[in-house]
Amino acid sequence: MSPSPTSARLRRTGGDRTTTPPGTSAPRPGVLLASEARGAPEVGLAAAPIDRTRVGRTSTRVGQGTVRRALRSAAGPLIGEVRLTGPEALVEVWGPPSTDRAEVHAAHAATVAWAGLADDTAGFAEACAQHPVTRRLHRELGDVVLPRLPSVGEALGRAVISQLVQGVEAAGSIARLVERAGLPAPGGLRCWPDARSVRAEPPYALRRCGISQRGAAALHAGALEEPRLRRAAARDVAELERRLRALPGVGAWTAAETRLALGDPDAVSVGDYHLASVVGTALTGEQRRREEWTDAEMLALLEPFAGQRGRVIRLCELAAHKRLAPRQRRIAPRAPLSAHRYW
Repeated sequence: MSPSPTSARLRRTGGDRTTTPPGTSAPRPGVLLASEARGAPEVGLAAAPIDRTRVGRTSTRVGQGTVRRALRSAAGPLIGEVRLTGPEALVEVWGPPSTDRAEVHAAHAATVAWAGLADDTAGFAEACAQHPVTRRLHRELGDVVLPRLPSVGEALGRAVISQLVQGVEAAGSIARLVERAGLPAPGGLRCWPDARSVRAEPPYALRRCGISQRGAAALHAGALEEPRLRRAAARDVAELERRLRALPGVGAWTAAETRLALGDPDAVSVGDYHLASVVGTALTGEQRRREEWTDAEMLALLEPFAGQRGRVIRLCELAAHKRLAPRQRRIAPRAPLSAHRYW
């Protein structure tokens, strides 16, 4: 489903602070700087990546049908909010009244993309029609919407921290880094640390966030290269891939996860612990041990979906989660967390 056209032009406002609006549980932060109504919100809000930790959050869900995201500006932290209002989503930016107009527009665009409201799914239905399983799953689940994180630095940082650990470990380490180096924002949120803040954190401090030595080196290298990575992301995905792979500690998996977080619909995370078995089991129905599925088999199965492979992977994961497609049987207890990473 492609994003619906905007139903109201983006307008900059100079309103005063407001009280708690219907459907939310906290007052609006600061002054309303911009507001816009957009169509087709349901899929987008469901796709918005929300931090689930108690502290160190860059985003949160507020009340019924409302999500918020902390964003950085020269005048201070901004809050991007997306709220369901009937058949539309109202996208607003709140913050200091002295915020530059260009930064307000950039924050608004980042909020729209983060909520999944700017994703163009054209071609996905046609790609799913190439296989009977994906054709059925697309009919039952609809389009897969890919949200975009606001910056290359955050996309790379989250991917680096998630290397070789379980998801709950990665979430904890991300929260520790954000709590330590992120800029405080209204509503208990924090902005993702910018490149300067990341460079200022010594390796031993990052280790205490649960980030490996290799990950700390990759974060510092990514912070140094962030301007070039940002320009590459705006120009060409192949150039972005090349620059990412040139960083120490960044391999095929991390580069693909970074691209996926930036909305690349064809990103395939080769080397993932579970992905080959999830995709293989969903598309073929074969029940094998996890280690019996290979990346080569996964890539062969995904070849007909070239250009939309990342979306097809997400479709298989969602279908397995909802038990609409076969998934691998668990045959052992969940692996213990890596306690040695925290000291």
